[in-house]
Amino acid sequence: MKSQYRNLASAALALALLPAIAKATPPSTQLQPGLWMFHYTSTVQMFAGAARTIHQTARECIKDTNPAKVPLMAKLPPNIHCTAPALQVIAQGYHVTMACTASEPNGMVTHLAEDFVITPGNDGSQISFAGTVHQRITGAPVSIPAATVHISAQGHRIGLCLGAKG
Repeated sequence: MKSQYRNLASAALALALLPAIAKATPPSTQLQPGLWMFHYTSTVQMFAGAARTIHQTARECIKDTNPAKVPLMAKLPPNIHCTAPALQVIAQGYHVTMACTASEPNGMVTHLAEDFVITPGNDGSQISFAGTVHQRITGAPVSIPAATVHISAQGHRIGLCLGAKG
Protein backbone atom coordinates (compact mmCIF):
# COMPACT_ATOMS: atom_id res chain seq x y z
CA MET A 1 0.00 0.00 0.00
CA LYS A 2 2.93 2.30 0.74
CA SER A 3 4.20 2.08 -2.83
CA GLN A 4 0.66 2.71 -4.14
CA TYR A 5 0.59 6.08 -2.35
CA ARG A 6 4.09 6.90 -3.59
CA ASN A 7 3.12 5.96 -7.16
CA LEU A 8 -0.09 7.99 -7.00
CA ALA A 9 1.71 11.01 -5.60
CA SER A 10 4.59 10.72 -8.07
CA ALA A 11 2.22 10.43 -11.03
CA ALA A 12 0.14 13.36 -9.82
CA LEU A 13 3.27 15.39 -9.13
CA ALA A 14 4.72 14.71 -12.57
CA LEU A 15 1.49 15.67 -14.26
CA ALA A 16 0.93 18.70 -12.08
CA LEU A 17 4.29 20.17 -12.81
CA LEU A 18 3.87 20.42 -16.56
CA PRO A 19 5.10 23.69 -18.00
CA ALA A 20 2.33 26.21 -18.40
CA ILE A 21 2.22 27.86 -21.82
CA ALA A 22 1.49 31.53 -21.33
CA LYS A 23 -0.96 33.20 -23.69
CA ALA A 24 -1.30 36.28 -21.49
CA THR A 25 1.20 39.02 -20.67
CA PRO A 26 3.38 37.79 -17.81
CA PRO A 27 4.08 39.90 -14.71
CA SER A 28 7.17 42.08 -15.00
CA THR A 29 9.30 39.70 -12.89
CA GLN A 30 11.40 37.42 -15.07
CA LEU A 31 13.43 34.51 -13.74
CA GLN A 32 17.20 34.53 -13.70
CA PRO A 33 18.47 31.87 -16.09
CA GLY A 34 20.71 29.18 -14.61
CA LEU A 35 20.65 26.10 -12.43
CA TRP A 36 17.71 25.98 -10.03
CA MET A 37 16.90 23.74 -7.06
CA PHE A 38 13.26 22.86 -6.43
CA HIS A 39 11.81 21.40 -3.20
CA TYR A 40 8.39 19.73 -3.50
CA THR A 41 5.96 18.62 -0.83
CA SER A 42 3.02 16.43 -1.86
CA THR A 43 0.32 15.30 0.52
CA VAL A 44 -1.96 12.58 -0.83
CA GLN A 45 -5.36 12.39 0.88
CA MET A 46 -7.41 9.30 0.22
CA PHE A 47 -10.33 7.44 1.76
CA ALA A 48 -11.43 8.50 5.23
CA GLY A 49 -8.79 11.19 5.54
CA ALA A 50 -5.78 8.86 5.24
CA ALA A 51 -2.81 10.98 4.17
CA ARG A 52 0.78 10.46 3.16
CA THR A 53 3.31 13.25 2.64
CA ILE A 54 6.21 12.93 0.21
CA HIS A 55 9.16 15.32 -0.06
CA GLN A 56 11.24 15.51 -3.26
CA THR A 57 13.98 17.73 -4.63
CA ALA A 58 15.12 18.29 -8.20
CA ARG A 59 17.61 20.43 -10.08
CA GLU A 60 16.63 22.01 -13.37
CA CYS A 61 18.49 24.19 -15.87
CA ILE A 62 16.20 27.15 -16.57
CA LYS A 63 16.76 28.94 -19.88
CA ASP A 64 13.34 30.52 -20.53
CA THR A 65 12.96 33.42 -18.09
CA ASN A 66 9.14 33.54 -18.26
CA PRO A 67 7.93 32.08 -14.91
CA ALA A 68 4.86 30.58 -16.63
CA LYS A 69 7.08 28.45 -18.87
CA VAL A 70 9.36 26.89 -16.27
CA PRO A 71 9.69 23.17 -17.10
CA LEU A 72 9.66 21.96 -13.51
CA MET A 73 9.67 18.30 -14.47
CA ALA A 74 11.43 16.45 -17.23
CA LYS A 75 9.74 14.74 -20.17
CA LEU A 76 6.49 12.95 -19.32
CA PRO A 77 5.63 9.42 -20.42
CA PRO A 78 3.78 9.15 -23.76
CA ASN A 79 0.60 7.75 -22.14
CA ILE A 80 -0.15 11.11 -20.48
CA HIS A 81 -2.36 13.55 -22.38
CA CYS A 82 -3.29 17.00 -21.09
CA THR A 83 -5.47 19.86 -22.20
CA ALA A 84 -3.69 23.10 -22.92
CA PRO A 85 -3.18 24.95 -19.64
CA ALA A 86 -5.65 27.77 -18.99
CA LEU A 87 -3.51 30.58 -17.69
CA GLN A 88 -4.69 33.75 -15.99
CA VAL A 89 -2.36 36.53 -14.88
CA ILE A 90 -3.14 37.47 -11.26
CA ALA A 91 -1.54 39.80 -8.72
CA GLN A 92 0.77 37.09 -7.32
CA GLY A 93 1.77 35.72 -10.74
CA TYR A 94 -0.31 33.10 -12.53
CA HIS A 95 -3.34 30.93 -11.93
CA VAL A 96 -3.11 27.74 -14.01
CA THR A 97 -5.76 25.05 -14.50
CA MET A 98 -5.67 22.00 -16.72
CA ALA A 99 -6.89 18.42 -17.01
CA CYS A 100 -4.84 15.33 -17.79
CA THR A 101 -5.45 11.64 -18.36
CA ALA A 102 -3.00 8.77 -18.17
CA SER A 103 -4.04 5.52 -19.86
CA GLU A 104 -2.43 2.26 -18.82
CA PRO A 105 -2.20 -0.92 -20.94
CA ASN A 106 -4.38 -2.76 -18.38
CA GLY A 107 -7.32 -0.42 -19.16
CA MET A 108 -7.00 1.79 -16.09
CA VAL A 109 -7.29 5.51 -16.74
CA THR A 110 -6.20 8.18 -14.27
CA HIS A 111 -8.13 11.47 -14.57
CA LEU A 112 -6.55 14.58 -13.05
CA ALA A 113 -7.97 18.08 -12.58
CA GLU A 114 -5.24 20.53 -11.62
CA ASP A 115 -5.41 24.01 -10.11
CA PHE A 116 -2.24 25.96 -9.21
CA VAL A 117 -0.93 29.42 -8.43
CA ILE A 118 2.65 30.18 -9.58
CA THR A 119 4.37 33.06 -7.77
CA PRO A 120 7.72 34.41 -8.96
CA GLY A 121 9.93 36.25 -6.43
CA ASN A 122 10.54 39.99 -6.94
CA ASP A 123 14.19 39.62 -7.93
CA GLY A 124 13.73 36.63 -10.26
CA SER A 125 15.86 34.26 -8.18
CA GLN A 126 12.95 32.47 -6.51
CA ILE A 127 9.62 30.96 -7.50
CA SER A 128 6.93 29.08 -5.63
CA PHE A 129 3.69 27.37 -6.50
CA ALA A 130 0.90 25.67 -4.65
CA GLY A 131 -2.25 23.90 -5.65
CA THR A 132 -4.28 20.75 -5.76
CA VAL A 133 -4.70 17.81 -8.06
CA HIS A 134 -7.99 15.91 -7.86
CA GLN A 135 -7.45 12.35 -9.04
CA ARG A 136 -9.85 9.56 -9.88
CA ILE A 137 -9.12 6.23 -11.49
CA THR A 138 -11.49 4.32 -13.76
CA GLY A 139 -11.18 0.84 -15.24
CA ALA A 140 -9.45 -0.70 -12.22
CA PRO A 141 -10.31 -4.29 -11.29
CA VAL A 142 -11.26 -3.04 -7.82
CA SER A 143 -12.69 0.32 -6.83
CA ILE A 144 -9.99 2.87 -6.05
CA PRO A 145 -11.21 5.86 -4.06
CA ALA A 146 -10.67 9.34 -5.43
CA ALA A 147 -7.68 11.20 -4.05
CA THR A 148 -6.67 14.81 -3.63
CA VAL A 149 -3.00 15.72 -3.78
CA HIS A 150 -1.94 19.03 -2.25
CA ILE A 151 1.34 20.12 -3.80
CA SER A 152 3.61 23.00 -2.94
CA ALA A 153 7.07 23.78 -4.23
CA GLN A 154 9.73 26.40 -3.85
CA GLY A 155 12.61 26.94 -6.23
CA HIS A 156 15.67 29.13 -6.12
CA ARG A 157 18.61 29.78 -8.44
CA ILE A 158 21.82 28.09 -7.26
CA GLY A 159 24.27 28.96 -10.05
CA LEU A 160 25.09 28.43 -13.71
CA CYS A 161 23.83 25.46 -15.68
CA LEU A 162 26.36 22.68 -16.06
CA GLY A 163 28.29 23.17 -19.27
CA ALA A 164 27.29 26.86 -19.48
CA LYS A 165 29.90 29.26 -20.80
CA GLY A 166 30.70 32.62 -19.22
